[in-house]
Amino acid sequence: MIRRRPLLTRILLVCLLLMASSVDGMLPIRITHAQPSPIEYQVKAAFLYQFFKFVEWPPQAFHATNQTICIGVVDGGPMASALQSVEGKEAKGRRVVVKRFKEPEELEFCHILFISSGMEDRMAEILDRLKGTSTLTVSDIDGFARRGGMINFITVENKIQFEINVEAAERAKLQISSHLLRLARIVSGGR
Repeated sequence: MIRRRPLLTRILLVCLLLMASSVDGMLPIRITHAQPSPIEYQVKAAFLYQFFKFVEWPPQAFHATNQTICIGVVDGGPMASALQSVEGKEAKGRRVVVKRFKEPEELEFCHILFISSGMEDRMAEILDRLKGTSTLTVSDIDGFARRGGMINFITVENKIQFEINVEAAERAKLQISSHLLRLARIVSGGR
């Protein structure tokens, strides 16, 4: 008996297979929609999961008894749904958990925090709240990495690419692999 997978699951599998078959699994993915679509957020969620492989957190970012690694999302919109595809998977020997925050006031520590474009007006406040933590901040807000964020998804010629602010990551005591840096546009800015 052949079991059929839903269309979205099949599309995600194709995207992940393309990523897995590329150099380091992180080549830009082509997106053909003018507006962000659920599929685009599925690809971005897959990138968030892949970032665990290319970023080193300081030991204090992990509790010895806690066998989880956290991806958080603020005002997630479609990203909150897309992250269901990576929730429960393993990364670096730890189970991925996803935390969803409606407001910046609710933030708790996460290893990766995706800040949705709906939070652009409160981006500075969120980044201020995260000072002194080792949270990898990621967003698709225009100019996010140049304004103090760490990884910014950008769309160039219908492909998802990303910018990385290495200085911002180093301030958070995060080490980003040279493999990931080679695939990114390096930017600076922010405080």
